[in-house]
Amino acid sequence: MGRTIDTKETSIDILKGVKCFILDLDGTVYLGDKILDGSIKFLEELEKNNIAFKFFTNNSSKNAEVYINRIKKMGYNLSDDKMLISNFVIINYLKENMPNKKVFVLGTEYLKADFRAANINVVTEDADVVVVGFDTSLVYENVSKACEYIRNGATFLGVNPDFNCPTEDGFIPDCGSICSMITASTGVVPEYFGKPSHHTLKYVIENTGFKEEEIAFVGDRLYTDIAISNGNDSVSILVLSGEAKMEDLVDSEIQPTLIFNSLGGVKDVLEEIYK
Repeated sequence: MGRTIDTKETSIDILKGVKCFILDLDGTVYLGDKILDGSIKFLEELEKNNIAFKFFTNNSSKNAEVYINRIKKMGYNLSDDKMLISNFVIINYLKENMPNKKVFVLGTEYLKADFRAANINVVTEDADVVVVGFDTSLVYENVSKACEYIRNGATFLGVNPDFNCPTEDGFIPDCGSICSMITASTGVVPEYFGKPSHHTLKYVIENTGFKEEEIAFVGDRLYTDIAISNGNDSVSILVLSGEAKMEDLVDSEIQPTLIFNSLGGVKDVLEEIYK
């Protein structure tokens, strides 16, 4: 028998201890170019009660500025420091662990620009490291180059493990799917960043200053948004407004702490706590 939507009593007990919400975007706050019902009221409830929150997206096809502007256009005004992205996590790792390495980036111009702005040595030939992102401008010649460098010994890193990106019209292939094609050709599996990697958990803790048990990761995808809480003390909240459905939980090893239909449901519980 599968999970059910959690009772208000259970949710109150757990959410009382949350001091910082880390919110996914696609399928959680919005879908495509449409804000999801209840999202803005949820954010207003957090602000009203001085509860910290940040947005975190695995979507490496754009940069933080694009997502900030998208949310502003949907009716919620946010400051630049509220937006975290998988691009930042892998850049931070490279700067700390692989300084001065030559990096070939298979990704959009947005991703490459983030790397160059961070003074990563981005190259088109003779790479030490191959970084693959959600490349919506994918060119076959560049895929072939990435495979060549990896066969020659370059380290293979994936910005985010998502296989699909939700849109208003369905799903489109994401970074994980592109990496799977390269793995099929080279036999090499990448190390992934973004959610649910320990790299992202570490980055979030350092960025927010909160402890694991004070943080709640909120999202619509089991193997990224929810799985990041596996093996640690953070809370995971699944919203059913995007990819995951209740039936997906029946046979899944990944189980959320709490389940809501949408962010609006989380807002209702917070109103009970802070009334």
